[in-house]
Amino acid sequence: MEGLRSLAGFVRAPALVRWLRVVGPAWVVMLADVDAPSVVTAGKGGTASGYALLLPLFALVPVLFLVQEMTARLALATGKGHAELVRVRYGTRWAAVSVAGMAVINFVAYVAEFAGIALGAAILGIPAPLAIIGALAVHAGMVLTGGYSVFERLALVLSLALFSFVVLAIVGHPDLGHLASDLNPVPNDLPPDYFALVVAMVGASVMPWMLFYQQSASVDKKLSRKDLRGSRIETLLGAFASQALMAAIVIASAAAMESAAPAAGLPPNVAELPEGLARLAGGSAGWLIAIGLIGSGLLALVVVSLSAAWGVGELLGWPHSLNLRPNQARRFYGVYLLEVLPAAAVALVSHDLVRVCVGAMVFNVVVLALPLSFLVRLTSDRELLGDLVNSRRHTVVLWALTIVLLAAGVFGMFQFLAGP
Repeated sequence: MEGLRSLAGFVRAPALVRWLRVVGPAWVVMLADVDAPSVVTAGKGGTASGYALLLPLFALVPVLFLVQEMTARLALATGKGHAELVRVRYGTRWAAVSVAGMAVINFVAYVAEFAGIALGAAILGIPAPLAIIGALAVHAGMVLTGGYSVFERLALVLSLALFSFVVLAIVGHPDLGHLASDLNPVPNDLPPDYFALVVAMVGASVMPWMLFYQQSASVDKKLSRKDLRGSRIETLLGAFASQALMAAIVIASAAAMESAAPAAGLPPNVAELPEGLARLAGGSAGWLIAIGLIGSGLLALVVVSLSAAWGVGELLGWPHSLNLRPNQARRFYGVYLLEVLPAAAVALVSHDLVRVCVGAMVFNVVVLALPLSFLVRLTSDRELLGDLVNSRRHTVVLWALTIVLLAAGVFGMFQFLAGP
């Protein structure tokens, strides 16, 4: 409700100007949320379940907003990142556990981002080693360009590549009648792994590194309490845009399964795509998939790396800002640049990418429970947030959400592991 009230006041010109100054942290992290493994997971969902996943996807908009709004509120009220706040309030050990959980899922994310970039490049006929070397060069260049504001502009431009998925959904010519019939709470003819796919969609929508990134980026951008309304508006719009892009991928994949002939003659790595996307990749729409995969992989690669570098810097008390030159924060930039190299090597030899990506998204939901628990505790701390503290009702809703997400993640993981 707070986001909707903020949005209602947004139409006034002075509010619009202030909001445009705030734009960056939430939008970038929400678009990076539609990363390469999320694209593969959404493609798998559309291939296996048709349009039945659209309702769960849009039901996640308020969940995504509630979670990320907490990170923005903490950043603007305290001027500290997630790991730093956990370390200060609960000790180094708990902060280390939180950062370690993020690091594990980040490594899987790095592998999947590189694999997605290589997959998109393969559609264009670019060899995987060349694509991955190019991705590493872009990855390094984006943070070595003169401060947070320059990095943010580059990230905002890169995020536009993801809107190729909207065009892809239109090009796929979905059956609107079939789409509408699948928009009901209990669709018919569901595949056995439908619940695991729903949980994977949750993991593809709310990821542990997002909590670290938005909070630290808001601090690096020097946002303050007076920017809270603008930050809430950006978070709400970003949550909707993120889920709309995921929905576009589901729609494109489902439409391809209805109307297109099976893909033939694709390179082996392109054929690893979920069947709906693979069918589209065999035609002129392949360019749209390639642009989306490369853009989403690059944006997420940079954002995930920064979330890890900020988290480690905050945990260990290192200088950790993009506004510092490399010689002023060598270890921070070192973590950012070096942590992805092993994943780049693994991506070149990885197999069964689709199952790895879907499994990683399910695992995300389990790993999310710890940092989300810290978020709820921190935002319920009146000494820390003062008048911005959660209300009692808000706190109950957030704890219930945390418990439901953890239970769904554990159940979905068992179902996933028991599957074929």
